[in-house]
Amino acid sequence: LKKQVNPHFLFNSLNALLALIDEDSEKAGKFVQEMSQVYRYLLQTNEKPLITLRQELAFIESYFFLLKTRFNNNLTYSIATEKNQLNYTVAPLTLQLLVENAIKHNVVSSCKPLHIDITINQNNELIVTNNLQLKRQTLSFEKSGISNISIKYKLLNLPFIRITQLNDIFEVRIPLVDEHRASGDAR
Repeated sequence: LKKQVNPHFLFNSLNALLALIDEDSEKAGKFVQEMSQVYRYLLQTNEKPLITLRQELAFIESYFFLLKTRFNNNLTYSIATEKNQLNYTVAPLTLQLLVENAIKHNVVSSCKPLHIDITINQNNELIVTNNLQLKRQTLSFEKSGISNISIKYKLLNLPFIRITQLNDIFEVRIPLVDEHRASGDAR
């Protein structure tokens, strides 16, 4: 998973920062703070099999800040969770890979903005949905970050993820893991 964090992301982030320095120094400072949060999370969670949803969502907020600086209003997102759901766990970088997958495979432009929704249902599944506007030449979804998430969940003996693709929606359901399982209490 660590290798799946696109190296181009770092270069794109640094280029966005370079442009911000002259345009808006205050926003450039915020950008550096968010970028350091993203890379700190990558380093801290590298060896952990599971992380709390609270930590993963804090990370994805920083990650979205960097992406929105690059894509402006062409990329929007929403996150809807309940406070009592934040102690469930997921594999680290699950959300990052799903967001990266959506951007990689879909057009993100002013004519076709990309919207990503992150919710949790009553079955304690983390649901990540995006509008489907596939690029002309795109790789299969199975040969992407999603397959890496599936492999990681299989290696951790966790329930399988579910993928649904409709005409205009792409959805991935990730089973959340009880916090006691993450700490080893339920193994």
